[in-house]
Amino acid sequence: FGSSHVWLSATCELRAMKQTCRVLLVLAALWGCAPVGGHEGMARRGHDVYAVGAKGVLGVGEQHGQPLSTGWTSTGPDSTDYNEETHIEGSPYTAEQLLAGCWCLMLASAPLLLAALAEKELTRAHMLESVTLIAWFGSVLFLFTWVLKFQSSHWTGTRPLTLPEAVYLLSQILTTVGYGDITPAFPRGQVWVGFNVILALCLYGSIICEVIGVVGERLAKAFAENSGIACARQPNQPMRDWRAELEVTYTPLIQSAGSFLGTAFIGVLFWHYYPGEGKTWLQAVYMSVITLSTVGFGAFNATTEGGKVFGAFWMLVGVATLGALISAFIQTMMEEKKAEKRRSTDIKAEFQEFMFRACGGAETMDKAQFLKFGLLLTKGVDPAALRSIEVRFDHLIKQSGAGKTLRRTTLVDIEGPL
Repeated sequence: FGSSHVWLSATCELRAMKQTCRVLLVLAALWGCAPVGGHEGMARRGHDVYAVGAKGVLGVGEQHGQPLSTGWTSTGPDSTDYNEETHIEGSPYTAEQLLAGCWCLMLASAPLLLAALAEKELTRAHMLESVTLIAWFGSVLFLFTWVLKFQSSHWTGTRPLTLPEAVYLLSQILTTVGYGDITPAFPRGQVWVGFNVILALCLYGSIICEVIGVVGERLAKAFAENSGIACARQPNQPMRDWRAELEVTYTPLIQSAGSFLGTAFIGVLFWHYYPGEGKTWLQAVYMSVITLSTVGFGAFNATTEGGKVFGAFWMLVGVATLGALISAFIQTMMEEKKAEKRRSTDIKAEFQEFMFRACGGAETMDKAQFLKFGLLLTKGVDPAALRSIEVRFDHLIKQSGAGKTLRRTTLVDIEGPL
C-alpha cells in the first residue's frame, strides 16, 4: 500500500507539472511571445498547429506562409532549420549540448561559490540576491529554449533557441558583446529581453565582483603564508620605503597583457582552423579583438554550433582578461605619475615638516608624538585633520577639568553613538 501511495503521488505531481507547463505556454502565447507549441519536436510534427493570438484561438490547419495572427506573435510554425551538431555515439546528447550544460552549471554555481569561499556568514541580502539570480537564470533558459521566438542569419524563419544557441546569446548579453546575429523576432519578446539584459548585468555584475574579491583575498593570503611574508611590518624595518616610491613595477601589466593576448591568440586559432568557421587569419584577428573589446560589430561571428559553445566560454574569459588588462594599465599609469611627482618633490623638506608637526622644535619625542609622526609619515594623514583632533582634545580637557587625561565615561557620553 505504501509503494502504491508513493506511485499515485508521483503520478499526480507529474500530471500537475505537465498542466502547469501547458498553462505557462498558453499565457506566453496570449502575451504575444509565441504560439502554443513546443520546441524542435513540435515544429517538426507537421504543418497543422494550434495558435493563440490577441483575439483567442485562431484554429487548426494554418499552412506555412499564411499569417496566424497579428505582428505581435508568430506568423507560422517554428522553423525546422537547425544547424548540425556533433553527435556522440551511445549518448542521447550532442557534444555541444554537454558543453553548454557545463557552461550553465558554471554560471549557476557563482552564488554557491561565493557561499563556499566567504569566510564570514552571508547576509540576507546575499541570499536573496543569489536566489533571485538562480531563479532568473532558470527562467531565462526555459523561455529562450521553449517560448520566445528568435530570428537569425544562421537559420530561416523564427523559432526558439537550442541550448548551445541560448548560452551563446546569454554570453553575449553578460559580456555586452552583442553581435546582433541572434535577436528576438517579435516586439513583446524584444521588450522582455531588453529588460532582462539590465537585470542580468546587475545581478551577475554584483555576484561576480564579490566572488572575484573573495578569491583575490584568499589567494593573497595564501601567497603571503606560503612565501613567509608577514602582514605586519617588522620592528627593524623603516616605516617608509623612500626608494620604492620612486620606482614603478610593470609586472601586473605584463602578466595581464600576456593573459589577454593568450586568450585572443586561442580565439584566432579556433576561428581560423575549426571546421565550418573558416575565417582568414586577418578576419580571425579582427573578430578576436572586436569581440574581446566588447565592441562586437557583428561582421564576423560564430557560424557553427561548436563555435557558439566555444564563443560562450571564450567571451567570458576574454572579457575578464581585458578588464584585468585595463585595470593594470590604469594602476601602472597612476603609479608612474605618482613616482614622477615624487621625483620632483623635495622629500627631505617633507620629512622635516612631519617632524616639526609631531614634536615642534624639540630634540626628543615621546610615544604620543612618535605615533603622530608615524601617521603623518606612513598614512598620509592631513596635518590639518590631525591638528583639529588635538584642538578637540584640549577642549574636552578644559571642559571636564580633570587635568591632562579624560575619563572613559566622558568620551562615551560625548563622542559615543546615540
